[in-house]
Amino acid sequence: MSLSSNRVLRTIARVVEIIVALVFLLAALMKALDPRAFIEQIEAYQIFPELAPLAAWSLIIIECILAAGLLVNLYPRIVPLLTSALLLFFIGITVYGMAIGLGENCGCFGNLYHRGPEMVIIEDTLMLIGLIFATVVLWKQKVERVVARLSFSLGIGLLAALVTGFSPAIPADDFVTQLSPGQRFDTWPVDGLYGKNLNSETHVVFLFSVDDTQLASKVERMNAIAQEEAVASAVGLIIDGTEHLTALMFEYAAAFPVAAIEPRFARPLYRTLPRVFILHDGTVTHTWAELPSPKDVVKAVGELPQHQDTE
Repeated sequence: MSLSSNRVLRTIARVVEIIVALVFLLAALMKALDPRAFIEQIEAYQIFPELAPLAAWSLIIIECILAAGLLVNLYPRIVPLLTSALLLFFIGITVYGMAIGLGENCGCFGNLYHRGPEMVIIEDTLMLIGLIFATVVLWKQKVERVVARLSFSLGIGLLAALVTGFSPAIPADDFVTQLSPGQRFDTWPVDGLYGKNLNSETHVVFLFSVDDTQLASKVERMNAIAQEEAVASAVGLIIDGTEHLTALMFEYAAAFPVAAIEPRFARPLYRTLPRVFILHDGTVTHTWAELPSPKDVVKAVGELPQHQDTE
């Protein structure tokens, strides 16, 4: 009698496969919505960095196809084994990352959620053990409608490719970055900001880079926001280091104080730059994935409790 004939074992095996599939789908979605960050994370390993874009796209699509295959029980022998091989690859690359000092930059869930390499290895090992169990239990199980299951899995892969390709047009910044309403700012240290406490009162914050080819025009638009009467405090944060602060103030005539935030803290906060957000007593209340109009910022500031009370 095969193990797959045991209803309890078969159910447990399928539940394990579905859980692993959902983890893979969530991880792939996070990376598909911010492929640029995933490419940067792959480049950090310095293994054929010129192939990082191809590797990023390939991994996203493969993860989705295998996850869909697990969901619909496609090829009970082949798909779990391929997924196990992918997990072994992830474990190996994580160990390599530890050896070269990459720390928490695993890229498993894009920029939304970072874990230490030890936790990544533990989680992947648990999923690997679960898939081995599922493979043993379901080894002799026969499935029907293979063409339909295969079509579904390949369709999910195609959908992943489309999401990756059109990700810049998808308004998902609050979903795939660590900068979203409700987040606290005190975990993002800045340098060069004197006389302002971003963890109290209300501040409109511009996050941008001095490498922006249209920086002059964008600083003008930031100035227009900063000079609105309702905007009591506007602050710029650059991701390029404190050595650029003086030039930024004089060369571009920024009408607001500018500080620097370390790239390792800044990168999880955006997909593209500039990004604008409002801090109210250290908590993010509003975000924009591009420069908003002064009118939109004034409206958002007016929605905050202390401004409503004074109206």
